[in-house]
Order: sequence, then C-alpha cells, then structure tokens
Amino acid sequence: MSVTSNTFIISMCVMTLSIASILVVLGTAIPKTIVYAHLSGPTLQQWLDRENNIKIQFAYKPEKPIADSPTDLSFSVQNLTTGQHVKNFRASVVIINDFQRAFKFLNIPVADGDFSLKYSFPDSGRNQILVSLNKDSFGLALASFKVSVLAPSPPSDILVNGIIVGGVLPAVIMTTILVLLKKKGGPSFIKK
Repeated sequence: MSVTSNTFIISMCVMTLSIASILVVLGTAIPKTIVYAHLSGPTLQQWLDRENNIKIQFAYKPEKPIADSPTDLSFSVQNLTTGQHVKNFRASVVIINDFQRAFKFLNIPVADGDFSLKYSFPDSGRNQILVSLNKDSFGLALASFKVSVLAPSPPSDILVNGIIVGGVLPAVIMTTILVLLKKKGGPSFIKK
C-alpha cells in the first residue's frame, strides 16, 4: 500500500467521524416532537363529536372476526382539535348483536386515552358497539361502531364427509351399476 492510499483511508475515516459527530450534536439540539399513537388499519372507524371536541377511534383484530373466537377491540380517545389523548376518564362499552342480546363492560378506567377489550362474539352477524365516556360524573361523548362477525367454518371432517356423500359416492354407485349391466349383457346406454 502506498503512502497516498493510507493518507486517503485516514482522511475518509476522519471525515466520517466528523460528519457523525455533527449529526449527533444536531440531533440532540433539535427539539423533539411528541407523537401520539393512534389506531390504524383496514378496520378503523371514527366517531367525531364536534360539540364536545372529541374523536373516538375504533379498530378490531382479526380483520374478519369469527363467532366464538377472541377478537381484540381497541379504542383511542383524542381531542379533536389537538389530536392529543384525552386522559383520566371512564368508559363503558355495550355490544348488541342481531338477536338484541347485549353484553356490557362498565366503568373501565382509562388513564392515557387508549383502552382495549378482548371479546368473543357468541353469534355471527352484525354487532353494534356503543361507547360511552364519562369524566367527573359528566358525560364526555357517546359513539357507535359496527362489526360484522362470520360464522365458524365447519370442522374439516364434516366437509370431507359431505364431499364423499355428495359427489364421490353417487359416482361410484353409477359406475358399479354400469359395469354390472354391461357384464350381464343388459341394456346398454352406449350405441354401437
């Protein structure tokens, strides 16, 4: 290695360290912006209460809930103007299904604006999710969301039995009848 290439390598290392040092100094001098995490995804629904200046976001997972399987219901309550979380309130959630059966979760304490529930919808169909927010015994907001729930898939053995009984079994019976008729010299359905 020549003196020129050693000098070049050392110069590159010094320059890289200098740039990295400048970026570190600048990074600590720049004021940090507070970012509020809010819900997102394909199931996101929003309810805006302009009178009380509140936005309630709702999302659920999985994207296609199935009856009798756990579903995560997530809520985020924010100030409509600033986007900051509303803090220190109580929430109540009522879930009403197509059969008018109601399931209640009352007086859920919420410290930082976000809360969630794990819930197994008992039936397939449409469900209405009603959310009520209260702070210091005053109502903050009331919101409504919808969730469609699928029926559980039948067990695979039922599907296999259905295919055998509905498709394969009739084909086997017809083939057996045709073979027996042909062996006995009975009527032929094929013209010669």
